[in-house]
Amino acid sequence: MYYLLIFFLFSLNLMAVDKPNVVIILTDDLGWGDVSYHGGHIPTPNIDQLSEDGMELNRFYSNPVCSPTRASLLTGLHIFNHGVVRPFMNPAAEQTGMPPELKIMPQYFKEAGYQTALSGKWHLGTAKEEFWPTNRGFETSYGHMTGGIGYFDHTAAGRLDWHRNESTLREEGYSTELIANEAINLIKNKDQNRPLFLYVAFNAPHTPIEAPLQYIEKFSYLEDKKDQVYAANVNALDNEIGRIIKAIEAEGLLEETIILFFSDNGPLFDISPIFKVVAPNLVNAKGNTGGLSGSKASAMEGGIRVPAVMWWKGIIENEKSDQFFFVQDVLPTLLTAANIKTSESDKFDGKDKWLNLLSGQIVPPKNAFVGTRIMFDERALFNDQWKLYSVKPVLVPVSASYQLFNIIEDPFEKNDLTEEKPEILDAMKKTITSYTERDVVGNMNLAHAYLHGDDRQGGVELGSSWMDGDYELNNPPSLVSSIFISLWILVQAFKYQLAAAFLFVVLIFYAFKKLRQNNV
Repeated sequence: MYYLLIFFLFSLNLMAVDKPNVVIILTDDLGWGDVSYHGGHIPTPNIDQLSEDGMELNRFYSNPVCSPTRASLLTGLHIFNHGVVRPFMNPAAEQTGMPPELKIMPQYFKEAGYQTALSGKWHLGTAKEEFWPTNRGFETSYGHMTGGIGYFDHTAAGRLDWHRNESTLREEGYSTELIANEAINLIKNKDQNRPLFLYVAFNAPHTPIEAPLQYIEKFSYLEDKKDQVYAANVNALDNEIGRIIKAIEAEGLLEETIILFFSDNGPLFDISPIFKVVAPNLVNAKGNTGGLSGSKASAMEGGIRVPAVMWWKGIIENEKSDQFFFVQDVLPTLLTAANIKTSESDKFDGKDKWLNLLSGQIVPPKNAFVGTRIMFDERALFNDQWKLYSVKPVLVPVSASYQLFNIIEDPFEKNDLTEEKPEILDAMKKTITSYTERDVVGNMNLAHAYLHGDDRQGGVELGSSWMDGDYELNNPPSLVSSIFISLWILVQAFKYQLAAAFLFVVLIFYAFKKLRQNNV
């Protein structure tokens, strides 16, 4: 009866708003503790206000890294069903992308009569036209195609990466502001005869961490220069998000627009020494997990539990929801909210949470899964109040290790219950190891990433752009070369530990020698 009442009230609203506009605002590596409404030290007044006006999604989970999250968002599938298990590297390093045969979010909305637009980061395939956003349901596309760009020079991996509708675009400006400007322009000039589906994907606060001087000066009281620039970057991001929301309000669209804000993964906080060698730019990030364990690339809470808000004025507002909500839930939920019908052939791993959000009734997760596979295969499975965390090296033939948490009572993952709850552990292990793994990107080749990855390219050549396609594919090194390069990476990553171990061995040898001399 309660659900019928909710459905009736929602149906009345749909009569007034036949098809709501949908604006998704996605940030890049913004941590749980990077927003001030979670106690972070960086002021984020506009995001804070959004969380007050809308519904704070207190249990929103992304995948641990960017491309997998974006693919799950757009397909409604988990990583092994869409196959994007790790971030894509630059197109000279690899030529793959999100499978073109998968139907994605803008295609559903376009078929339903929506104007569809992307402003910002794509990161789901650059090398081939079949991967491009305007061939995947977006009528217009603006921003960058790869993972992390310079905020001022708009370059990635040694080449210009800035485009409009996949044609190279050269313009000045700070990328966070430019992405917001495009979004605001689309809102102000939206097709009056069609609702708008707008995907705003900021690159902030992804590395390389940069910010305008006027923002950096606001944080001169911080001792660490990197802390100053990171805080400035996040504060500038918050300002641009505020401008987008104000534009929606100024156009009189708030009551007919669903706004969804979230981060694609946790922040760069606890960085692997190997990652520091392969991608040295990562050390410039100064993200905050708010005390949650782990960080970006980890399936611990710090890498996957992210700040998130949904707001539809008059429908979903002024609330805080503890409903578990996973990134693959977004597509089926928004399709229901927008009254867009699907066919029997449309299969999603994500669950439609729309009535749960409307009613406030919390439905526990049932085998909800997020994860990634880079240097480590990291997985998290949620079932009721239980979270099973699994991790194993990708290139070393060893078994996975497991930790089991009551994630409701233990959000900081302090108490491993694998010994206390063997039946729950065994059941969840069976599920988490049973997935058929579709893989479109393959395992990360450390040597290849070290030589040709996004942090290893040279300077920008005049007129050189990824979208021009005038580059040669860098094939992975031979097996023998890969082994030696990987060993060199390990030496650089653990040089201090190796030096300490060598010194320890020398001291033991010297002590043993002295002991023998004294006994003679």
